[in-house]
Order: sequence, then structure tokens, then C-alpha cells
Amino acid sequence: MERLEKLSGEWNIANSDELRERLSALVVSGVDLVLDLSAVESCDTAALQLLCSLRRTADERGLRLRFLDMPPVLVELAQALGLDLGELTEGVGSGV
Repeated sequence: MERLEKLSGEWNIANSDELRERLSALVVSGVDLVLDLSAVESCDTAALQLLCSLRRTADERGLRLRFLDMPPVLVELAQALGLDLGELTEGVGSGV
């Protein structure tokens, strides 16, 4: 069973605590996750780090995590930082 969660808005250092709490709660639920990122408007490095951390936590707990429709702003930031999106988006659906 997978849980689909749609994330939206501006992801930045100012709201990173709120985003971290939301993402942590999803992983603690113990179900496989599909995160629809199509409505994410902006992203900074703090938010990108949270996604990377979420991926590691899901892996450690044996959960499947997929990202759908990763927005260009997130892809471009990851590329600018030299992040291998293959690690972050392994098993991703459309949009990457």
C-alpha cells in the first residue's frame, strides 16, 4: 500500500522546520510514499537537503519512496549543486 501526498508552495529555510516535521511524520507512518511535487513553486538548499534526508530515512526503514513530477526549479538546483538526482529519485515516476 502506498500513500500519495501532494506537496506544494515555497520551500525555503524560513519554513524548513515545518517541512521537516511534515516529511518526518510521513516516514514515521511506516507506509510506502509517493510524493507529488508538481505544485512546489520554489526550493532552496535547505529543502533539498530535507528530501535527501527523507530518502535515506525511508531506505533505512525499508520503505519505498517515489517522487512524482519533480519541478524544474528543484532539478536545476540539484544540478547546480552537483547532486546526483539518480540517488534522490531512484524509482521516480514521471517528471524527472
